[in-house]
Amino acid sequence: MKEVYKDIFHVGDSGCSVFLVNTHGDNGLVLIDCGMSLNLIKKISKVGLNPMEIKHCIITHFHIDHIAACSDLKDFNKKVKFYAHELDANAIEEKGHDRETAAGWYGVNYKPVKLEKRLKGDSEILKFGKYNFQCLHTPGHTPGSISILLETEDNKKKILFGQDLHGPIIPGVSNFEDYQNSLRKLLDLNADILCEGHFGIYQPASEVQRYIKQYIE
Repeated sequence: MKEVYKDIFHVGDSGCSVFLVNTHGDNGLVLIDCGMSLNLIKKISKVGLNPMEIKHCIITHFHIDHIAACSDLKDFNKKVKFYAHELDANAIEEKGHDRETAAGWYGVNYKPVKLEKRLKGDSEILKFGKYNFQCLHTPGHTPGSISILLETEDNKKKILFGQDLHGPIIPGVSNFEDYQNSLRKLLDLNADILCEGHFGIYQPASEVQRYIKQYIE
């Protein structure tokens, strides 16, 4: 487990990178995606954080490498609430979407979870504790893909959780034109730190810009 910035952690990788924000107070801990292993999430106890204090999980999109552990987490910690964009919500809340989620390809028997809220439109803010999680609709990789922009408590850094910013474009699921438009939208945010879903953490802002630009055609 690695501290990205004060209160913000890279928990580790299990299918995808899992990130965590400590909001302090009643809103506890917020996960960005669940990955595929509850055991990975439980390891936060090694740095003095309590997995039973995870109150919220924002799901960036419906692919199985980001959602497989959601049901296990809910069984372990009944308090956790899940959030995702409405255009990806059915595949998260229902069975029968194994082609879209790639559960079949991974050989995973996906157990659906109920969302506390379906995010709508181009942007919606979830306020947990001292932090505003700006959930930006960035379609392309999936119809309901979101990226999350967070300003640090000291207002010195803008952190972008752009989970599958790299793609890929999957026939029958992805939309290349939407993807390109989303990349340009993310570029304009001028984020200082990028937490990507599979390829690491990029900083400073010039490195974030470089990383995003390589996928724009």
